[in-house]
Amino acid sequence: MARSFPFTIRQVAKILGLIVRYENQHNGNMDIDCPFCKKESKLNLNAANNIYRCNYCDDKGGMVQLYGKVLGISNSEAYREICEVLGCNNAKPTDNVSGNSNGGDNDTDYSSSVLAKNVSSKAITRAGSNTTHQAYSMLISMLNLANPHKEYLLGRGLSPGLIDKAGYKSVPAFGQQGLCAKLLQSGCVLEGVPGFYRSNGEWNVKLKAPGIIIPICGIDGKISGLQIRLNKPINSRKYIWLSSPDLDGGASSGSPIHFIGDPAAKRIYVTDGALKGNVAHGLTGYTFACLPGVKSLNGLDGLISSLKANGAKEILEAFDIHKLTDNQLGASAAKLREKIASYGLKVTSAIWGDNSLKGIDDYFLSRAKTQKNHVYNVNIQAAIAV
Repeated sequence: MARSFPFTIRQVAKILGLIVRYENQHNGNMDIDCPFCKKESKLNLNAANNIYRCNYCDDKGGMVQLYGKVLGISNSEAYREICEVLGCNNAKPTDNVSGNSNGGDNDTDYSSSVLAKNVSSKAITRAGSNTTHQAYSMLISMLNLANPHKEYLLGRGLSPGLIDKAGYKSVPAFGQQGLCAKLLQSGCVLEGVPGFYRSNGEWNVKLKAPGIIIPICGIDGKISGLQIRLNKPINSRKYIWLSSPDLDGGASSGSPIHFIGDPAAKRIYVTDGALKGNVAHGLTGYTFACLPGVKSLNGLDGLISSLKANGAKEILEAFDIHKLTDNQLGASAAKLREKIASYGLKVTSAIWGDNSLKGIDDYFLSRAKTQKNHVYNVNIQAAIAV
């Protein structure tokens, strides 16, 4: 069945910042570096049908599925994010959410009826920041942190005090519905709070897969979302959002940016991953803004504006060190620096000499153990040339 989407796979590839190696000027097809198997030029984008296929790992599907898999979000969330970026929020596709016009693989979790519900003008509005913060804060206060999870966090470099302050907890094995009853009794509103939903008239929460709950806090200190670091990855995904956009009374988590440190700091590091940023902050006291992924810049404009208004002078892009050798990650880092520079702020790239230390958190943990010198900064051109 033919379908009409308000965007194309070319636009999706541009949003994701995928590296285009070859473009057929006749039919618009493109060969790009596969974001899944990392093989250069192996992923083909079919412009006529809005589908993709990797000739090496055979991953394939539609354009919405491509966006969702790269960023680790559901197809319905991916569709809404694409529309938001491109300014086509009122548009509706005509059938299923995979985003291909002539077949292709669908995400088995999402059917055409679900999509119609998700993009309906009657969809549940996400709850306000105060309502969301109250529900999440109260939920976290009711949960415990399992010893294996605590040992993992300590091993990552977090102190016991920061583990408690950050609110890390374990997904409970049972009793989710009872938690919701307690939240309601405490005066919390669950309507429109991502992750909560109604089932047969009773409130529940999508805390199913075992893992560590990671609160995501904004620059105002309020909890805006909850991530779960899974004990066992699902389809290669280590992290999932607590989100319920396709369920009664639920809402999408979106992809909020995590912030930890001083909102009025003169120098701020920007990295990917809330846990990574918390570890680095705990080891140094430095201020970190943590993107949900290296390609996700949603919400960054508002954050940079707030930081600049608060007196920020310098932003350090602190993506993983293999940005120096990985073309895709390097392109994402460059895009981030370009975005920051557009606000008139000084932007540099944080790099370190030991390539075995993958992330900024690994570097600071190693430095804390060995008393190495401070991470040094270089200009953008030098960082790329290394």
